[in-house]
Amino acid sequence: MNHRRRTVSALVAALAAGALPAGVVAQAKKQEKKRKEVRVPYLQYPLGGGWEGYIIFDRYVAQNHPWVRPVQQETAGYVHNLKVMTKDKSLQKTATFGSSTLAIFLAETGYKPFFDEPLKTDDFRHLYGEYMLGQSWFVTFDPGVKRVEDLKGKAIGIGLKTQTHWGGATTFMLDKGYGITADNTKINNLGPVRAMDSLFDGQTVAALLSVNVDATQKRFQIGPTVTRIAASATRQYHMIPWPKEAVAKVVRETGFPIYAVTIPANTLPNQPQPFEIYADIGTRSVHKDFPEELAYELTKAFIEIGPRAGALSTIGVLWNKETMVSPFAFDWKHKEKIHPGAKRAFEEAGMWPPEKIWKPIPLGK
Repeated sequence: MNHRRRTVSALVAALAAGALPAGVVAQAKKQEKKRKEVRVPYLQYPLGGGWEGYIIFDRYVAQNHPWVRPVQQETAGYVHNLKVMTKDKSLQKTATFGSSTLAIFLAETGYKPFFDEPLKTDDFRHLYGEYMLGQSWFVTFDPGVKRVEDLKGKAIGIGLKTQTHWGGATTFMLDKGYGITADNTKINNLGPVRAMDSLFDGQTVAALLSVNVDATQKRFQIGPTVTRIAASATRQYHMIPWPKEAVAKVVRETGFPIYAVTIPANTLPNQPQPFEIYADIGTRSVHKDFPEELAYELTKAFIEIGPRAGALSTIGVLWNKETMVSPFAFDWKHKEKIHPGAKRAFEEAGMWPPEKIWKPIPLGK
């Protein structure tokens, strides 16, 4: 705990014991409010998606906290975040970064071509869960393409090599689940926007859609790729699921930390039947050398302010207590990867241990 904050706490305790006049404590609190602002970079991903929720969060924190100032920063994606956070010692002590359980798996296993070699991820810690990333499933105009297996040998558009979900996870699932690789299929790393363009232009047979989910799998945030394909009224499209059995098989055989998710009928446009995808847990993470006081203040702010800010954005419907504790409640090694400062914030909020709030479906089920 910061020395100045300890001093204020001691003064408050002394006042309660009748040892100090109220004016002394008031002066101490006034000095605390004058503390120099601390700007904390929030490394994100390419502009879009959940950015609007965090920008609102920044404003709310500035209005409610005397010195902490989150600042959103665009990056190339989670691959970039993980690489830079393993090397940049300055950022390790000053920045938070967007990541996920799946992204860290790809990094520590050195899954090519997204990671040239395994990264040392043992030093990463999590502040809280942000959402479950329902990434990514294919959509096509071709009536002959019904299943993922049907994509083999065809031209498809997926995410960039700097993107763990649009690119890395999709490549992993195609490879480990179906034997579809760059050796037998034309896999184009275009990014979600250009991949969708290529589908409309007829250069690829399929591109990717996405949706984010809360930990309870009851709330869904529809991504812009879904709304774009739905707005195209001139051509009939259909979506290709990741069947639950295929997802479970990949998890059992590889340890890939993903959940099978069933999207209820009529949640998405043109979706009259339940639809199966997979998702993993998105995290707000830091290096172990990130200051404990900052980790505490940021996590506390998200617990208290996140849902309020989220109510004004699309992604914010996922910012609930279950999602916040989700990285620490599920049956993989992230359970013990909470930063000490974040843990203190959860304890004070009555959200620890995480099993009090959320009991997940076991991986591979």
